[in-house]
Amino acid sequence: MRTVLAYPGNMAHAQHSALALAECDALVAYVTTFVFRDDGKLARALSRFPALKRRLEPELRRRAITCIAPSDVHSYPFWEVIRSLTEKAGAGPVPADMAWSRMSDRFDRLVAETYVPKAEAVQCFEYTALAAFTRAKDMGVARILHLPSLDSRQFEDIQRRERAQWPELASRHDAYFEAKFEGRYARRCAEIALADVIITNSTLTAKSHIRAGADPEKTFVASLGAPAPLDYVERRPDDRQRPLRAVWAGPFSLRKGAHYLLKAWQIFKPGTAATLDIYGAMALPERLLRDQPDGVVVHGSVPQSQLFQAFQAADVLVFPTLSDGYGMVIAEALAHGLPVITTDQAGAADLITPANGLVVPAADPDALADALRWCLDHRRALDDMRFQALETARQRQWADFRHDLISALQVGLRRAGYQPKFALLAA
Repeated sequence: MRTVLAYPGNMAHAQHSALALAECDALVAYVTTFVFRDDGKLARALSRFPALKRRLEPELRRRAITCIAPSDVHSYPFWEVIRSLTEKAGAGPVPADMAWSRMSDRFDRLVAETYVPKAEAVQCFEYTALAAFTRAKDMGVARILHLPSLDSRQFEDIQRRERAQWPELASRHDAYFEAKFEGRYARRCAEIALADVIITNSTLTAKSHIRAGADPEKTFVASLGAPAPLDYVERRPDDRQRPLRAVWAGPFSLRKGAHYLLKAWQIFKPGTAATLDIYGAMALPERLLRDQPDGVVVHGSVPQSQLFQAFQAADVLVFPTLSDGYGMVIAEALAHGLPVITTDQAGAADLITPANGLVVPAADPDALADALRWCLDHRRALDDMRFQALETARQRQWADFRHDLISALQVGLRRAGYQPKFALLAA
């Protein structure tokens, strides 16, 4: 079934969705925005400036598409570059959001006008599917929607609750985003209504959208895959004199529960017995960060290679999210032999068992502090979890995601009245 996959980015789940189609000889095109190519104009230009190349290349390589043939990748970078430059220039969340909105709208219309007529099916992602799906319906083209995040009204309610409880979280930008919410929510609801098949990344995401009105007969789960795991981890000495090393990775934000981690660390009061390394962009108001608890070190955003080195040196990842359809950092930590503390509002909490981590209720700093205290008091058991973390990652690789995705498409498209011809992947 000739299928176009359209995603304004190159996250692993989008690349592997395209690869799943390519493996079935069904991919017409992977349509995206900015792609870094080793043989592209940008790479050739950077080669003339070695110092600039060394500084920019690690970030640019994260925008490479590595598992799809270059001939299948169609990129339209202009508005993505504008959006990225707006963010990098520190223009603030409102200009960055305006650039994102323009990019999403232009990208959606491009797919509708140029690629839908070439396909028997079109796979799009939330907020960039409405124009494409509207034209696809008129032309009898099958419509597949990927929903990687939870129902957004659920998170809007969470934000309001948190700002009522933590007035310090209020921002001068809140009114702008609140004014945008209903229109954007209506757009995603329209995309869901037009979809023949809905692909979610976790049972948590699927349940969230079904509660909000998505048709359960159209809704499927294809859980994401973990990166290739390390071959092994070495057992660490049972040295109680060495501080417990906890690590945070990702935006330090309300959505991720960053304020609850700061509160939990104050309750935990480890003194010199534990440290917390925070890697990621600061997205909490500065006033919440003025009186950091002892042992907390803020590193800011770092290259992925440096983050993964930190994973290998740490004892536990702390990811107290309030709303994450998946939470890829959990799978990345497991693949590096790092046990995880997370919440029941992370889709990837499905991967966590008592053998490789702990799951606590979201928005509960006392439970989070208790989990940290357990890690400090059970160093040998925590070290044992590192081996099971690797095994968990081995058992859920991207090949498993691709197999589940194609299986879901087979079933869902048949239910919608199509006759898909995908060759199922080997399990």
